[in-house]
Amino acid sequence: MSETNPNSTEVKVLRDVTFGLVAINLVVAIHKWRLSAAQEVQFDRLYALSLEGVRHGAWWQFLTYQFLHAGAAMFRQGGWLHLVINVLFLDSLGPVLETTLGRWRFLVLYLVSGALGGLVHLLGAALSPSLFGHPVVGASAGLCGLLAALGTIYAEERIRARLLFVIPVTWKAKYLLLLAMVISAAGVVFPFGHVAHLAHLGGLVGGLWCVNWLKVQTPLEIGRSEEHTSELQSLAYLVCRRLLEKKK
Repeated sequence: MSETNPNSTEVKVLRDVTFGLVAINLVVAIHKWRLSAAQEVQFDRLYALSLEGVRHGAWWQFLTYQFLHAGAAMFRQGGWLHLVINVLFLDSLGPVLETTLGRWRFLVLYLVSGALGGLVHLLGAALSPSLFGHPVVGASAGLCGLLAALGTIYAEERIRARLLFVIPVTWKAKYLLLLAMVISAAGVVFPFGHVAHLAHLGGLVGGLWCVNWLKVQTPLEIGRSEEHTSELQSLAYLVCRRLLEKKK
């Protein structure tokens, strides 16, 4: 019986879908920046997620809003930071989870988490228009789904992050997930900033649901049931854990 070599290159780090998602976000952002003010309003009316739009049959907004960010006016006021943070976050988490799940399951996780985050935001808009009635744009709900998956699959792995984007901290992935849930829930109860906290919370819950729906095994579960797990899958987790180590 052949043995699996931990240093084997049989499993490569997958980045194709991550690269594609980053590229779409950048292309759409550049397109928006080239629009006039009137054109941008019309563009957002069609593709940003809003309760009014969905009520009028614009169901595609659950998908398209995930690739929209601030237009030219907001860009000059610092709205570019929203795009930069989302793209960097996607580029950081994407390859780890794309390699772990495979291209198609990774894409499903990202888009379904984003759609469910949008759905939760619209439910809030229906219940409290004054708080959640504004249209929502951005990749954050899908990214929260990725964070939820990371915190579930690699719960015990230590991840380096920057608290308030400045202070470097190293926490286990499960604690980063817990922190994200607490911040999102607090933002729903005590709104602050121009942030769709309800969409973030929905994206986190959506990511947890997707991990269960896609029947993703954690490294601990793989160790308990090696006879039901292929050597290739085990090697994929090993590659991803090394990717996480490089981020420390």
